[in-house]
Amino acid sequence: MVVHRDQRRADVRDVLDEFERWLLQERSAQECTAAAYTARVAAFVEWLPAPVEESLRKLTAAMLIEWVDLEAARGLKASTLGKQLVMLRSFLQYAHRSGRVGQDLSGVVPHAAAWRLSSIPDPVPAGTIEALFDTLDLRSPKGLRDRAILLLLTGLGLRACEIAGLRLDDIGWRTGSLRIRGKGDRVDELPLPDEVGHALEDYVLHGRGGRVQGEEVFWTVIDPVQPLSANGVCGTIRQICIKAGVEKFGPHRLRHTFATGMLATGATLQEVQGLLRHAHLRTTALYAKVDKNRLTALAPEWPAAASLGRCPR
Repeated sequence: MVVHRDQRRADVRDVLDEFERWLLQERSAQECTAAAYTARVAAFVEWLPAPVEESLRKLTAAMLIEWVDLEAARGLKASTLGKQLVMLRSFLQYAHRSGRVGQDLSGVVPHAAAWRLSSIPDPVPAGTIEALFDTLDLRSPKGLRDRAILLLLTGLGLRACEIAGLRLDDIGWRTGSLRIRGKGDRVDELPLPDEVGHALEDYVLHGRGGRVQGEEVFWTVIDPVQPLSANGVCGTIRQICIKAGVEKFGPHRLRHTFATGMLATGATLQEVQGLLRHAHLRTTALYAKVDKNRLTALAPEWPAAASLGRCPR
């Protein structure tokens, strides 16, 4: 059966859109989470032979294992592959419950082998961050918007979805605070640094424009004007990287940079945990791996360290 390319794209999009609605309505996922799951699942749906609906009806465990093997062969980090597989399981649950697949095949998808906290955060060099800011045209609405976004990432370590979710009444202009809606419907109040506050003020007063009709802080600059999504925040950072002539990376790497920078200036893990709003300290402990000064100071104090030099040959 020959399927026109445009029709195939429409079929894929229909399935992905319905999956995203299912995450929002049935799983009460946040918009940024639903968008991230949908984006990662897209590669699997696009891989299926056309027509997509027929492929889903005929989906087998062997087909799933074949796709997982292809993903693993790409050389993805274990953590990245693990996220892909988690989201694939979620999609398979949706596909079964929506009647597209006759049985729940989510249990067929293997788990990616990975040690907890095995990866090492890769902070962005200071010179690179300066290069990003240097590309901004602060005479334009886009430049004002992008500067505020960059400062929220580098000065507060926010997530892309938290930036996209900011509303005007979240900014405490008088109190110098910022209300953040994070994962799991968590709401936190963070101190608003002066530089970040001034950047937000400049954008709100001079960058949002009269066409904006809504309480969201950040908006697109190209028609049709609409609130900036989490994916839009990610795209914005990558565009700035291209313009600055540096290797492309996403907002989360700037969050890593913020965390490692705080530790380097003397903050405790507990303080960084509070600023990053991690539920568990073990998550924040990942950033201690790149704090070489502290690790170097700690090594001589480790009881086993003294005996290492006297190991029998």
